Amino acid sequence: MASSAQGSCNESEPLAKAAQKGDYKSIEDGEASSNGIRNSMNYRASILGSWETFNVMFSRTVWGSDKLWGMLRRLYCLSLVVAIVPPLLVHNPADLKASRLTAVSQFLNVVVGLLLGFFLTSSINRWYACVAGFLELLDAIRNLQMQFIALGVPKDQENHILRHAYASAFLLYEQLHYENKKLSRTFCEEKESAAMWEKVAKKPTAFCDGEPLLDEKTIEILKDTRDPPSVLWTWAAAHIGRLAADGWIPAMPTPTYGRVMNLCQSAHAGIRAVRASICVQTPWNYAQCLASLVHINNALNATILGCVLGVVSASTLQSYGIGGYSGNVSTEELENDYESLLVTMILCSLGPIVYQSLLLIGISLAQPFDDADSRIPMDRLLEQLEIDMSDSIHLIARLEDKMGFKPPAFKAQGP
Repeated sequence: MASSAQGSCNESEPLAKAAQKGDYKSIEDGEASSNGIRNSMNYRASILGSWETFNVMFSRTVWGSDKLWGMLRRLYCLSLVVAIVPPLLVHNPADLKASRLTAVSQFLNVVVGLLLGFFLTSSINRWYACVAGFLELLDAIRNLQMQFIALGVPKDQENHILRHAYASAFLLYEQLHYENKKLSRTFCEEKESAAMWEKVAKKPTAFCDGEPLLDEKTIEILKDTRDPPSVLWTWAAAHIGRLAADGWIPAMPTPTYGRVMNLCQSAHAGIRAVRASICVQTPWNYAQCLASLVHINNALNATILGCVLGVVSASTLQSYGIGGYSGNVSTEELENDYESLLVTMILCSLGPIVYQSLLLIGISLAQPFDDADSRIPMDRLLEQLEIDMSDSIHLIARLEDKMGFKPPAFKAQGP
């Protein structure tokens, strides 16, 4: 989000108006207008039902991955190296049947396909669980603001709680990025931690007149906690209890108070769901075995393709009397060898591409904060939340002018 736009937004011009003027028009919007793809969760699905899908084949998909085509180049190099061996070692290429070698390439396909299916199902379910947890957290913040507006909570008290609520979502997003960087070999804990907290400290809140998201004192306290987003909701719950004790909202034994506290619990459940979906990965033993089998199967296919290519090359040389091979090869045998070579090239090329693609997709979905193609657009969701909260504050401030009645208040406030 653009801080300059947030600093200029006040009660007379909410964040939503700034968005309409284009201050929040992001690069994703420009991309969406050209190819119908805004992010991993927002795209024009109709393009998938026609050949138009090939126009965006390399836009945020596995087909544009350097890892996929880099692996394919290495496999073809392996095939070419292996293809050199048969012409040098075989005395009579006619004795070798290329079709038999082609059958060997199908050895691991069924096992690898089955394991990949389980892995993809697990990864996409965890991705959906992570998104659902975030949405549950953001909806709890929206509903909490709605309750405060309906009960007429004083603005300073409301802003204090809502800033902490919004900070929990913002901090959760930043923490997950931080924890993901821990797995990097170049990770520097002191540097990355300082950068994360500095970003939180400098983040303004448009729905609170540009006030800092968290003050320095609060940040220093949160640095010593293991789960800052959850701690923020504990503070919010305690503050809500104080509001009930002071009479600003219904007392603790009332259903209304229970409803407000349920929103805090819902937000906490969303945080736990996100953390569980990210931290609890596919068991390492299974994931490592699957990855090994995929790479072994790909290498086996490349080796078989190289062997068939070498045998066919040797048979071709033998048919022309080149190379000093013993025996003769008939035209029919040569044609059969060429047919086997064509089939082997198709099977041993498409197979590794498909399996490697599915493996990369599964890995991408399992790490939604590490891969740009499957990254959850939390920055956009947080931006939308901030716009919605600013809209609500802006409209309630003009409720009497627009709707003809004063804002509600459970407890009358002083002049």
